[in-house]
Amino acid sequence: MSGGSVLVGATVALHLLAVPAAAGEASAARGRALAGVVCARCHAVSATGASPMRQAPPFHALAGRFPVDDLADVLDEGAGRRHPAMPDFRLDPGDAADLTAYIRTLKP
Repeated sequence: MSGGSVLVGATVALHLLAVPAAAGEASAARGRALAGVVCARCHAVSATGASPMRQAPPFHALAGRFPVDDLADVLDEGAGRRHPAMPDFRLDPGDAADLTAYIRTLKP
């Protein structure tokens, strides 16, 4: 294999690896925006800080102690069913995945 072929192959491989990372970053960015609109009234949605509502765990705490991958299912089925203090709402699967992607970025 020539040096040019190796370089082209490496470039293609790096591009293919970057596409999922970029998609994940975009999903997390959408999740951050959603958290600011839907969740921030009660939860601290950033990497630090206390929640405005004492009973609502900060997202950074959720990221460290809750299986984040399970969170999308909870949000999709309605969090109010599991946590009665929460308003009864459901996120569509795409929004739940975006919010979960954002919370995953807060994991210590």
